[in-house]
Amino acid sequence: MLFAKICVSFTYLAFIVGCIKYKYFSKELKIIFYFVTLGVVTEIYTLVQMHFWMKNTMPIGHFYFPAAILILGLFYLQVLRNFIRPFYILTILIAFLVYSIINSLFIQGLFEYASLVGAIGGLVVFLFSVAFFTKIMIEAKITKLSTEPLVWINSGLLIYYTGNFFYFMMFNLRLLASMEVAVIAAYLFSFLNLMFYLIITISFLMVNKKTVKQKQN
Repeated sequence: MLFAKICVSFTYLAFIVGCIKYKYFSKELKIIFYFVTLGVVTEIYTLVQMHFWMKNTMPIGHFYFPAAILILGLFYLQVLRNFIRPFYILTILIAFLVYSIINSLFIQGLFEYASLVGAIGGLVVFLFSVAFFTKIMIEAKITKLSTEPLVWINSGLLIYYTGNFFYFMMFNLRLLASMEVAVIAAYLFSFLNLMFYLIITISFLMVNKKTVKQKQN
């Protein structure tokens, strides 16, 4: 579907802008760039698999979702330092990874959509993103939130994974519903993807040599 292809193109846009701006990125933004890179590699592999191998792309989600959440976990380890002990974040990430493996082996097989892992991963990111906004409000170090790339990134993560949490939770019910409901859900998922990578692109564009010097000072 054309709309889905347009939405996916924003993933590539974020990657291209990230490549151009990478030398100015902080450690936190570099981790987000790796997350975007994972998305691009996954999209390309999906296209190759569907063309040369098999149409069933469900196994990809069983690898993508854990990898994506682990990368974002590294991001939150950086931005939540001195606010939440790394032990707690690492414990959550390890527990999520263990559940992902159990889910793939015993609950939702590789050829089923990993909606449970996606939903739990969305909940994990939601909690981390709320914690980051709480840290910002308590510390009150950022004078203008609209010019801070990390605030944009966290806002995008909060919106995207909150929306996807409900999408994944309703996935099985959606399959039992009418085709019209399924189409609406697919459009919603694609729109969230578009908005998410657009926000990441904007945050990447905010970074330049001047902002790097300001951070160092």
